[in-house]
Amino acid sequence: MNAANPRLDIDLAAIAANYRRLALAAPAAEPAAVVKCDAYGLGAAAVARTLIAEAGCRTFFVAYSEEGAALRPAIGPDPDIYVFNGPFPGTVAAHRAHRLTPVLNSIEQAQLWASAAPGAPAALHVDTGINRLGLPLTEVSAARSIAGLAVGVVMSHLACASDAASAMNERQRRDFEEAAALFPGARRSLSSSGGALLGARYGYDMLRLGVGLYGVNPHDAPVEGIACVATLTAPVIQMREIAAGDSVGYGASFTAKRPTRLATAALGYGDGFPRAGSNAARAFLGGAICPVAGRVSMDLIVLDITDAPQAVAVGDRAEFFGKRLLIDEQATRCGTIGYELLTGVGGLSRTAAGLGVRVERRYLFDGAPATPSPAGPEGTFR
Repeated sequence: MNAANPRLDIDLAAIAANYRRLALAAPAAEPAAVVKCDAYGLGAAAVARTLIAEAGCRTFFVAYSEEGAALRPAIGPDPDIYVFNGPFPGTVAAHRAHRLTPVLNSIEQAQLWASAAPGAPAALHVDTGINRLGLPLTEVSAARSIAGLAVGVVMSHLACASDAASAMNERQRRDFEEAAALFPGARRSLSSSGGALLGARYGYDMLRLGVGLYGVNPHDAPVEGIACVATLTAPVIQMREIAAGDSVGYGASFTAKRPTRLATAALGYGDGFPRAGSNAARAFLGGAICPVAGRVSMDLIVLDITDAPQAVAVGDRAEFFGKRLLIDEQATRCGTIGYELLTGVGGLSRTAAGLGVRVERRYLFDGAPATPSPAGPEGTFR
């Protein structure tokens, strides 16, 4: 581990605990895990292996066939891997070779899959109102008549699951039931993490658990029992004191109103931390929550530590999100959501230091380093 790098600590035990907590929302449904975007930036192999070993998860969702192909050797031949974005002419072979189950989002995809792999299982995505991806309700009947199409799962996606009071949730649920009834032998899946928390009637046969697994709040209010998973820290690499009237950073956007102590941390938008956090984000350092002073640079952030009760020295690590500064709170200060903050930082993190690896990824289990350390292929642990 390089002490001079930003670091993303990932507690794998917390991911398993969140999986079990969210599954309780709909006990009759199978809890599947969404590990797209490299498990929201935390490492799909490590997350999937953890959920298999610690929680008995048998079903995973990715966005692209390439993600599924990379995940397959990490988890073995038995678990199911669904590909959200469905098959295209150039990806059918990968689906077949790596035993990936496509999620069909259009008549064209359904026809392609039925022709290329007649009788092979598929999921059918019905659009009930999000108008983003999926088969329009008016075309569902046509899909049923495609020869060779074997629909094992009918799914949809809620647009307003983060708002339990939204009338759209119930409207989508009713439309989903009508569409799913056309495939009486298929399993049904409507809800992601947010939908799962709306209640058991939204659970159906399968939950697709995503961001809640990773410690990010899928609703607009805190969720009891969701454990913190990821902690982002960065080392202090320089200290200084400035006088009242002195400015900090590009554009001199921060001007000290009093004698001020500053700590410069090795983190920036080049590491995935939003520039929108300029003069708005916070970090825990010196025993206190300290404000960002000035603009977030590509690889540097300056913190105002004047009111910190404890001494701060070069080498100390500032926490930019974690148990002492929740990721959703930090995301709000940066004008975004926890999803984006986590995937932005996590997407640049890797376990091995070296050229191009800016944020070092460290796996923990119940707060202690996961053993053996996940060197080489990610996800080797315990």
